[in-house]
Amino acid sequence: MSCEYFADKGMKIDGNYWLVHPQTGVAWNSTSIEDYKKAYEAQQILLAQERLESEKADQLATIKEAVFNKLNDEQWRVQKAQEHLLMAELAGDQAEIGLSKAHLAELLSQREQLRLASDKAEQTLADISTSEELEEFTFDVNISL
Repeated sequence: MSCEYFADKGMKIDGNYWLVHPQTGVAWNSTSIEDYKKAYEAQQILLAQERLESEKADQLATIKEAVFNKLNDEQWRVQKAQEHLLMAELAGDQAEIGLSKAHLAELLSQREQLRLASDKAEQTLADISTSEELEEFTFDVNISL
């Protein structure tokens, strides 16, 4: 996207030449050229900011969906650990109860680590202010769960 003036062709706006101002129909003069260029540049900055915010929102949705899916996919492990704990409690096996509680606590800790990593990634994403930073940003949901 560009905007530049040529004396013989008029104002080139995004690849199209305009001999007159596209909104007023009046021939270009030095004032209208400068005013249009300033307005065009401001519009391009605004569009870039909107594009960045949209891409950040898309990335945020991707993170949330990935974490949700990962936690849902691994829920069976928690359920299994809870069942083992219940069986140990019903059998009265203190050693097995201790092991089952430790295993369940480990699984819950891993899930919490994923949530914390997600929170950190979301905060990092919120702090991003340029497209270059967004391109460098990555989040991997497969952290040791």
